[in-house]
Amino acid sequence: MQDVNQYLIKMSDGSIALKEHVKESLLPYASSIKTVTRMLATKLFMQSERVSGNCKGIRGQVQLDFARLELLKLTVFEVCGVSYAEQDKAWKNITAAVDAV
Repeated sequence: MQDVNQYLIKMSDGSIALKEHVKESLLPYASSIKTVTRMLATKLFMQSERVSGNCKGIRGQVQLDFARLELLKLTVFEVCGVSYAEQDKAWKNITAAVDAV
């Protein structure tokens, strides 16, 4: 069983951050939002979570952990260089990719 905590740092304020080496491992794939999203989703969510959940908690599934989804979103924006103007469109691609994993 995968321990997603091996990829995370717990901050003093209770929030979570991604370990730098994980972010660096995504850089070669920065040209593809879907690839970066899928790779990161497999690290941040256990397989059982991905099978029984989705981004919005619809179609009879539970919503994936909001804090980890937010971390995934912000990391993909950073790694892939998503501008503020492109973030809404990118978020739709990210949720589709997460839900497909």
